[in-house]
Amino acid sequence: MQRILVLQHEQEDPKGYLGELLEAHSITHDVIEVEKATLPDPSTYTAVIALGGSQHVYAEQAYPYLVQEKAWLRTIVAQEIPYLGICLGAQLLADVLGGQVRQHIMTEIGFFDVQLTSSGQQDPLFAGLPGYQKVFHWHEDTFDLPPGARLLATSANTENQAFRHGRCAYGLQYHIELDHDTLNTWLYHPSMKESMIAILGISAYQKIEKEREIHFSIYQQHTKMLFENFLRICNLIH
Repeated sequence: MQRILVLQHEQEDPKGYLGELLEAHSITHDVIEVEKATLPDPSTYTAVIALGGSQHVYAEQAYPYLVQEKAWLRTIVAQEIPYLGICLGAQLLADVLGGQVRQHIMTEIGFFDVQLTSSGQQDPLFAGLPGYQKVFHWHEDTFDLPPGARLLATSANTENQAFRHGRCAYGLQYHIELDHDTLNTWLYHPSMKESMIAILGISAYQKIEKEREIHFSIYQQHTKMLFENFLRICNLIH
């Protein structure tokens, strides 16, 4: 039976909209909380999705379970199991492939457009997208493009926004998993709201609230296109 494994790094960043899309296509999937569970044999899964989190991939002493996850991810890459890494999931992929992950000069939070490179415009992951993707950012780290990887999307603030290594290992520095409930958590959970305002200031925080009404629909349209393309790459839909 074909099924997908979803790696969750934080309770506040669940499968969200991606879970809705998997269910809409009747695709069986398991969710593993990486901090609490032993990672299963990846060869029993058709594909792996790694979600975001506030952890730093270079802080293995603080997050010792990342050592296990990185070793496991090397197996995925070697076996060419399709992989879609989102934010932290992308940074983990970059790290195991030899790209340095480090603190960015800024913290990006909010709705942004990332521009597809010429490689991105030709990549099956971005088929149908209009030369850019509407995304949501919340990250304070960035990474160097790993050796041998193809840069698929970029922006003025963060050069390496999306990449592919080999046939089917993808990393996205941005979030595509947000549904309204998850975004509500990020905006209004007391500690997350406090953190966002401390980083951005109250006016920029309120700007995100207003932009939600403008951008969320196209954000999910673009997510749906990209994610269904990934499912096609995995031969899970046609």
